Amino acid sequence: MRALVILLALLAATKLAFQEYLFRAATRDAVYVEACQRDARNLGLGVTAQAWANPRTIQLAIGKRGLDVYPWQVDHANWNARYRHPYLLLTAGERSGKISCEYDIVNASAAVSRM
Repeated sequence: MRALVILLALLAATKLAFQEYLFRAATRDAVYVEACQRDARNLGLGVTAQAWANPRTIQLAIGKRGLDVYPWQVDHANWNARYRHPYLLLTAGERSGKISCEYDIVNASAAVSRM
């Protein structure tokens, strides 16, 4: 009887863990799509959520190259953002030209610009 209770508890824990995994996997994409869409809407670029959900290109980059921080400046406030933080680089847009979104995964923020 004890083995049956342990088996049922193990099955219940496995089910809950799998549901949590599915939820996290499903909402992972929605986070960057929403952030890119919100920033593009604030700039008035007119890119739909569908364009961000199916971008032309998507790249993962470590570090933000636009920051003026040197490798030996380890005490600089932006050192982690320049050399350690992961970024998603998305390109979207059909008719109005290419629009890029740089999504900071650590800070959950987006920066949209027209290329």
